[in-house]
Amino acid sequence: MSAEHIERTYSAGSRPRAEGLFGLSWPAMVTAGAVVIAAVLTQAIFGLLPAGIVLAVGAAVTAPLVIQIGGRTGYTRAVLLWQWFRGARRGEHLYRSGSFSVIPGGATTLPGLLAPSRLYQGHAVDGHTFGMIHLPKFDEYTIVLRAWPQGAEAVDQPLVDQWVAAWGTFLASLGGAPDVKAIVPVIDTVPETGNRLMSEVSAITREDAPVVARQVMWELATQLASQRVQLEPRIAITFEATTPERRKIPAEQALEIGRRLPGILVALAEAGVRAEPMTAQQIIAFVRRAYDPSAQADLEAATTDPKGHAVTWAMAGPQDEQQRYDKLLHAGAVSVTWEMTQAPPGVITERVLQRLLEPNPDLPRKRIAIVYRPHSASEATHIVDDDFRNARVAEQNTKGGLVSATASIRVAVAEQARQEQARGHGLTRYGILITLTAPRGADLARIEALVSDLSTQARLTIRRCNTYQSAAFAGSLGVGVILPEHATVPEIFES
Repeated sequence: MSAEHIERTYSAGSRPRAEGLFGLSWPAMVTAGAVVIAAVLTQAIFGLLPAGIVLAVGAAVTAPLVIQIGGRTGYTRAVLLWQWFRGARRGEHLYRSGSFSVIPGGATTLPGLLAPSRLYQGHAVDGHTFGMIHLPKFDEYTIVLRAWPQGAEAVDQPLVDQWVAAWGTFLASLGGAPDVKAIVPVIDTVPETGNRLMSEVSAITREDAPVVARQVMWELATQLASQRVQLEPRIAITFEATTPERRKIPAEQALEIGRRLPGILVALAEAGVRAEPMTAQQIIAFVRRAYDPSAQADLEAATTDPKGHAVTWAMAGPQDEQQRYDKLLHAGAVSVTWEMTQAPPGVITERVLQRLLEPNPDLPRKRIAIVYRPHSASEATHIVDDDFRNARVAEQNTKGGLVSATASIRVAVAEQARQEQARGHGLTRYGILITLTAPRGADLARIEALVSDLSTQARLTIRRCNTYQSAAFAGSLGVGVILPEHATVPEIFES
């Protein structure tokens, strides 16, 4: 007699919030309190009319902190717009490399946040060769692992549950290291050019085979290549140099990463993900393909050449790039990036993102980046304790049935987070970036409708990365650009 299977569900977690009276954030509460005190003092000294003026001005100042649209306060939106208009006025939204570039000497570099980056190559203790991207300004180094996830086809549910648990253990153990800044799995889909399939067919077809057999093989390969979409998962791990030697000498950091890399690969294998480090040439290839989709066929053809391709890291970017308010134009293509504003509510299964991640013929060039930013053990303890205290304050300051029930649930969730963190579980921030690339002149309204439909099926709330499409595009590549860490919006405005 078989036991009845019980579907396992998970929580998407909660966002810690520092709440004051009436559910206001601390900056909003302090500002509102200062306005009330100023109005009372003005009324006592100058009379009712001046006090009314002070109150009206104070309300105008406080309202943008209280009212949020799409998870952002009015001040956050104002800062982003100001930065966008200032950059556009200076011509910073335009990029052109090569002989006609405004870069001194006509140099060629990657655009935007990746301009100062450097690419090195190291060797792990197990013999693997890996590429390492260095962002000197932040003392951060990123390696990229090519991944082959097992998938859930013909796999028993207990094994899937084991993989999910192992992935959580991987995030907790790797994130527990003080120098790990981010872990970014990227699910990249691109159109199948047929070069790889044709190379495989050529390798397995004998020259003395019958003509009809060879013709059938080539026709079948051609038909399959025209109907398929490539799925190329990878995982980027960003480390922060913690010693003066590693900050100044990339080779020192490469030695440290090479020592730890075999253990990382073993931990991923336990989570059902076979992986191997990508070389510098492989990293250059997918970055170049992302910025210039027309180069994909040539890059794939070069993989059969023992010398590889001749593209350098500085040449991996587009010849030209123009950042518009709501999209990015580059190398004859247009890209749009969205970001997650709210995680799936309630309980979910491990397949919640399946429809969003799987290849879609209507969206052949689609890139999903899940950005995990683990907290250190000391940070996690401080955060869960503060969140529990804030949840208790919010519960005490709310009245009414439905609101009070929500506050009580938040207290229970915060208490559970405290207990799990005390048992050794990690605490991780996460977000999702969705990037779609299409030929110039594509129907963006249709693309946005498709993305909205897929995100709804995944129970995600998303918003378009207006005013910072270039940075968001680089962030979704998985090459070391971490938007929250490299942002320029003051944290007080994000309350």
